[in-house]
Amino acid sequence: MGILKDQLFCVMGERADDGYVIYDIEQNKILYQNTAFEDILGSTADLIKADPRLLMNFIHADDKTHLKMKLAKLSLQDFVKVDFRVINEGQEQFFRTSIAMAKWAEGRIACVIVEDSTVAYHNKIHIEQINARKNVTLEVLSHDIKEPLGMIKMIVSSLEKEVTPGDIKLGQSLQFIREMCERNLKLIRSMVNQEFLKSSVIELQKKRADLVWEIQDVIRFYKRSNLSDSRQFDFSSSQDKIYIAIDSMKFMQVINNLISNAIKFTNFGGQIAVELLDRGDSVRISVSDNGIGIPESIRSGIFYADKQALRDGLDGQPSGGLGLGIAKKIVELHNGTISFVSEVDAGTTFFIDLPKELS
Repeated sequence: MGILKDQLFCVMGERADDGYVIYDIEQNKILYQNTAFEDILGSTADLIKADPRLLMNFIHADDKTHLKMKLAKLSLQDFVKVDFRVINEGQEQFFRTSIAMAKWAEGRIACVIVEDSTVAYHNKIHIEQINARKNVTLEVLSHDIKEPLGMIKMIVSSLEKEVTPGDIKLGQSLQFIREMCERNLKLIRSMVNQEFLKSSVIELQKKRADLVWEIQDVIRFYKRSNLSDSRQFDFSSSQDKIYIAIDSMKFMQVINNLISNAIKFTNFGGQIAVELLDRGDSVRISVSDNGIGIPESIRSGIFYADKQALRDGLDGQPSGGLGLGIAKKIVELHNGTISFVSEVDAGTTFFIDLPKELS
């Protein structure tokens, strides 16, 4: 232990806020742990120091297999980073660990740095929820506001035909109202498109997340909106929880974009369904509707901003032509693929296939 105290790793550990641990694999013994590690885990640190194998008893049930798979990849001189949760004294803690293998005496040791990321994780989840709901709110707003503004525009257009040539002031006022309606509709749609466009130019930050929970949260928001009066939103999953490495904030924008497109091309009373299928090492997400389908003539260009593939929604919603192209780019940045099947007057289903682990 005296020799270890002089090692750079231990010197750093004595000055660090993160936990520093040296574990002798052959002897199943903790050779060193700093004060910060004891502060992070409290009394549990003493139990683990007495018998390191007890650590698995504190790992969250959903993370045990994930952690074991990561540790199984470790060999001499290897290095891994792994995030997992610990149930410590009845509280859930989120840990981000860096583990490096090294030779020591006649055996192997693992040098471990443990960062308590509980607060950062909760803040991240909160930000992602706000972002996802903001995007859904913009979509809902763009749909909800179009009908009354469209009615006002239609009435104004009708009144403009009745205005006499000499009533210039009334004609100008009606023109102003009509143009304001058009401007506000374009503004809402521009905000939605701009938010989505940002996702294609910002680097991904993929983290392990429960995809079932993430998508359920988005669907729940649609169900609570006024859109649920005119469309039916359904969600199903082959598993209660499916963990996958994604950039949640950006990927949920892809799901939101597909749902928004389904709304645009589905009649009043139509059905929109999102389904998750766990395929072991990968997951398939499908977004389907029973709308008007995609004509054969434009199918080849819908991912490529082809002007010939642009078409307005059933209620006249304009298409910017960027949405599906950006969705495809984000999916591919996740090492995934996106495809679709469609039948005119029967509906469309988009499929996204993603690997579960980081590449």
